[in-house]
Amino acid sequence: MRILSKYIAKNILASTLLVLLVLLALYTFMDFITELDDLGDGEYGIGSILSYIALTMPKRIYELLPVAALLGSVIGLGNLASQSELVAIRAAGYSIVDINKAVLVVAVLLMMLALVIGEGLRPVSEQYARQLQSVAQTGTVGSRSEHGFWTRDGNHFNHIDRINADGSFSNVAIYEFDDNHRLRILTRAASAEYQDDSWILTDVVQSTINEAGVKVRSVTHARWQSQLNPGMVNIVVVPPEFLPVWDLLEYVKYLKDNHQSVAQYELAFWSKLMMPVSTAVMVLLAVPFVFGPLRSAPIGGRILAGALIGIGFHLFNQSFQHMGLVFGLLPWLASSFPTMLFAILAWWMNRRVR
Repeated sequence: MRILSKYIAKNILASTLLVLLVLLALYTFMDFITELDDLGDGEYGIGSILSYIALTMPKRIYELLPVAALLGSVIGLGNLASQSELVAIRAAGYSIVDINKAVLVVAVLLMMLALVIGEGLRPVSEQYARQLQSVAQTGTVGSRSEHGFWTRDGNHFNHIDRINADGSFSNVAIYEFDDNHRLRILTRAASAEYQDDSWILTDVVQSTINEAGVKVRSVTHARWQSQLNPGMVNIVVVPPEFLPVWDLLEYVKYLKDNHQSVAQYELAFWSKLMMPVSTAVMVLLAVPFVFGPLRSAPIGGRILAGALIGIGFHLFNQSFQHMGLVFGLLPWLASSFPTMLFAILAWWMNRRVR
């Protein structure tokens, strides 16, 4: 029986890998066409575009893995069925439950692959891809938005005009309020560099505001104690879906300590936890395609049905998460509901298989 389980798992894994390569090639080509719009910006040439796309491939693999798992499982089991191998396997005493166990092994392996890519390769490669693109297009890896970056640290509201490649800041403004929400101190600095668990401000101009008026003083250097550190700076400038789970947890704690909105980051955290589970659910959905109502359909019909369900899951998952943010649903519910719904569907369909 163990040999049969390995044989089934091997066929499913091979088909999943093939589907993943085909989908990856298709999406890579579309990404290449999209990046051609920026060709010629600075030194952003064909070589830079190809390097950027290569570095973003872990992101694409991570996104495509659930759909590839479903289609690969359908094709793998479908090939075994079309060659009457599944009939022979069942005639040898191998039940549907045993086949599901073999499929479950594949699901676990794909879950582990999703974890490795999502928590190991994807965050690092995406950071390098963004740096490479920024250097080629603008000549710098610093990050800047149209209005800079705002952070809160207790009663301090901080505006950072630019975050540089080495983690230092340029053009910093620190607004300090009292407990009655009145502005008391405004500190401006040309730059800030992190040293010994605090920030060293350079070319500082500080305005102290009280009932007597405004007092201004200037110093060359000053020390700024803040909960914000270089590790959190990377979190601020990188979209939450590209961050490792542990960075998301750290930043969520920082935001909660400063009474700021955490919904977007909590949603990203739960989405990353549910991603490997989604991949496993897609694999388990493949069994009813072979033994259920579609068992007499040609392989092309099964693949089409699998593609429609896989794409439908992806769209429903993304849409429901965005709806969760808009309507204020609990982040864990917005992230897990689509996966749990399809898991119940997979369980119900497998129960009906004979």
